[in-house]
Amino acid sequence: MSRPVRVLLLWPGSEGAAAGNFGVPQLVLLGTVLRARADVAVEVEIRDLAIERRLGTSLSTIIDGDDGRGYDVVAISVYSSFDHLPCGAIAELVRERWPQAVIVAGGYHPSARPLEYLRDGSPFDVVVVGEGERPLLKVVESVAGGAPLRQVMLGPDAIDHLDELPPSDWSLLRRYRGVARRYASQAQVYLSRGCPFDCAFCMERAKREVSWRSLSVERALGEIEGLHRFLDLRSWTLYFGDALFGMKKAWRREFLEGLARRGFPVDKYWLLIRVDLVQDEDLRLFSAANCGLGFGLESGDPTLLSIIRKTGRLDGYLDRMEEIAERAREHQVPWGANVICGHPGETPDSMERSAAYLRRLFLRPRGTTGFLSVDPFRLYPGSPIDAERASYERRFGTRFHRPQWWEDGDPEFLAEWVDPSAELDWARREELQHELLTPILARVEEHFAYRGPAREYFMGAIRDQVAYTRAASRLHGLERYYAWHGYLGRRGEAERRRRGHRGLAEVSRQRRAWRRAAVAEAAGLAPAHPILDAIEQVPRERFVPVESLLEATRDVAVALDPSGLASTSAMHAYASAYALLEVGPGDRVLDLGAGAGYGTALLAHLVGEGGEVIAIELDPELVERARAELPPDAPIRSVVADALDPSTWPAGATELRKVTVGFALDELPAAWREALAPGTVIVAPLRHEGSSRLCRTVLRGDGELEQRWLHEVSYVPARREAPAARPRASTPETAARGPTTRLPVIG
Repeated sequence: MSRPVRVLLLWPGSEGAAAGNFGVPQLVLLGTVLRARADVAVEVEIRDLAIERRLGTSLSTIIDGDDGRGYDVVAISVYSSFDHLPCGAIAELVRERWPQAVIVAGGYHPSARPLEYLRDGSPFDVVVVGEGERPLLKVVESVAGGAPLRQVMLGPDAIDHLDELPPSDWSLLRRYRGVARRYASQAQVYLSRGCPFDCAFCMERAKREVSWRSLSVERALGEIEGLHRFLDLRSWTLYFGDALFGMKKAWRREFLEGLARRGFPVDKYWLLIRVDLVQDEDLRLFSAANCGLGFGLESGDPTLLSIIRKTGRLDGYLDRMEEIAERAREHQVPWGANVICGHPGETPDSMERSAAYLRRLFLRPRGTTGFLSVDPFRLYPGSPIDAERASYERRFGTRFHRPQWWEDGDPEFLAEWVDPSAELDWARREELQHELLTPILARVEEHFAYRGPAREYFMGAIRDQVAYTRAASRLHGLERYYAWHGYLGRRGEAERRRRGHRGLAEVSRQRRAWRRAAVAEAAGLAPAHPILDAIEQVPRERFVPVESLLEATRDVAVALDPSGLASTSAMHAYASAYALLEVGPGDRVLDLGAGAGYGTALLAHLVGEGGEVIAIELDPELVERARAELPPDAPIRSVVADALDPSTWPAGATELRKVTVGFALDELPAAWREALAPGTVIVAPLRHEGSSRLCRTVLRGDGELEQRWLHEVSYVPARREAPAARPRASTPETAARGPTTRLPVIG
């Protein structure tokens, strides 16, 4: 090749562990090595899609390059398994636009599952296992030599002595220097590689080379100096992204002493280190160097720690964490501890023991400089657990519902959809996590005793953890849990589980309570109106499809099937209609077009034990669903009948004096006027002056109508025929595929 080889290094913009960091140091070093060590001329461009999306740059423009000539090599960092599908879609687009380009995949997921990238039909040509510098040099030189590598796996080819690498050339990110502070909360560098420990959940071993290797102290400090010259680190937090910081004591202490002497103007350094490495002298040095420490505590229960494969005497490990907490407070060293809830082998008892320890650790009377973060267990490919799933299933009764979760379009939930043990399924784990740990998280802020320059940074982390426990966040996961039961043909099981799920009922009620004022305003009612009590208390989530639990807490209509002819109306629509009907204790109400029964349940709540509700619905399936969800002791009769034909109504229905209608009409049917007694009040959506409006009608004895018209409304139309029976579960094709992937890229 007579011209330079054009190389594009793509960062997918991960929303996982690397989200919010500026620097993509992995790609910077790859680009630096290509420029400095390739035997041919190379032009390197780095694009961070997290920033490019915010800048509004189209993906096609990125792939084509600023000059529209494309690239010879496109290397995509599939940083984690969450990036697998989006990166595959990006590679497909590259292949479509530039068929001759060599497309390379590297990162944790390709290292764990390399053959996924070389299957028939894959858009990728090369997959790199482990470290990428030497393999990528081979790819570039193959292109320059006219024999580009295709269908090849390269690596592992680890670098034993990191000082052999050239210093990072941060000018490769010059495109982003002017906007970095706008889009990132901290900058990032790497000073070492590898972690020899064998935590069961971790995918670090997917990269094959686990020995701990570091830059020399001077080179490590030089990396920070180079980034400071490029970016100006004043007011930044600098994150050392190493899997394990400072494993060797001599290196760690020499580096910290040098870091303190250099006095880079950062707000704070942040790093990840093991509890059993930190001694009192280290805490003094961390304090002098302005470092905050992140610990993978994982659990406060010694039994679970042994399952996780934390080494050493585990009671001593937990005791040492408490000692560190005391000394860190004395030295004003901020720290965070992460725990995993639902690790395979977890039980309700282990969660109780862990919570008791965490209360002792974080809610100290004298305060603490530490904060707690909580994550659900996620199954990572390449981890020891992934390799030994059958063993966990036998030993603990663990159930991995979707072990190849990265192939589906819902990775956020599916990665954590694991029943930890025979005693603890996913839903109970979620509920216990909230019951046991949310009260601790809520009180960490009042006990946080760090007073250093980065206090607000850490307060933000504390408040973020509390935000993750709120009803909206919890409800998102619960909806996915029930939706996937539906996708996989287990809808009946999901509906049964939903009825007895206390956690779901409570978070749904909290969301309805939060919306109370808005619903009152939309309905034109005072917030204290009794109908709003009913809306808050009646579990609307039980009267909608299992895929619509979030929607059920919003003030919107929720479709009951794909036809568009059956829905549960918006909450304010029920409030308006029932307030207009003046439903109260002891009333007897006829509910025409009752659907799946939510409005009927509201009416039963309003009329109380001394009242009566007769619910009429044409669709037998909806009546069946309503009967399953309505309280068995409520004063309700739910029947299959034609709401438009009183002759089909059950005995006593025409004697009721208050009638609510759940479908739109042009006018009141003559049959109703004949069947219902004078004085009956009917609230229905009727056609008036070119639109559908809510109307309160009183049937007078002289045959005339006394009508009051209100605002415009939108209801489903009346039906005279019941729909054909519809399947209650997804088809196998739908179940296998799951929901459609939404790619986080701009086309």
